[in-house]
Amino acid sequence: DHTAKLTGGSTAAGAIKAAAVSGGMAFVDGTKESTVTLKTAQYLKDMLLEEGYDVLMLRDGEDVQLDNVARTVICNNCADCNIAIHFDGDGLTYDKGCFYMSTPDGLKDKEPVASTWQKSEELGKSLIQGLSDKGCKIKKTPNMVIDLTQTSYSMVPSIDIELGNQCSDHSDAALKKLAEGLSAGINQYFAK
Repeated sequence: DHTAKLTGGSTAAGAIKAAAVSGGMAFVDGTKESTVTLKTAQYLKDMLLEEGYDVLMLRDGEDVQLDNVARTVICNNCADCNIAIHFDGDGLTYDKGCFYMSTPDGLKDKEPVASTWQKSEELGKSLIQGLSDKGCKIKKTPNMVIDLTQTSYSMVPSIDIELGNQCSDHSDAALKKLAEGLSAGINQYFAK
């Protein structure tokens, strides 16, 4: 919409254009982030279905190319919340742990952010608590303020959760543990 971005990220602060779909990062062993996040989301989906939730997967295969605007529109029309699962491509040589993205102050008084940012923050805190309760590593500062399409235009609580970085364990056991933590956080948020 030609509104300048407030913070950095994959697109610099002040930018009004960005790549529609990011290729994501690769783990130190070469595994693609998209492969790991899909597997994590599938574990989480199975757990949530067992809990009685309805689950909408915005990506259920390797070749889905929905940009963040399309994902946000779908969630605005079909979901009670939006959780985007990621691992950070920060270039560090150690696993810094899980964290979520918070809304910049400069957006908190603009709609639709004004109506959703507090619920999004509660969702992020609940997810971090669930992950912590399951013994997952949490970043020293468990949130990062960043201007994201999905939170800037979301009309439902929306969180980008980073489950570590390119140095994180992404074995099946580790991903199941992360999914258990996310499921616990979702239950806490919806008070199930």
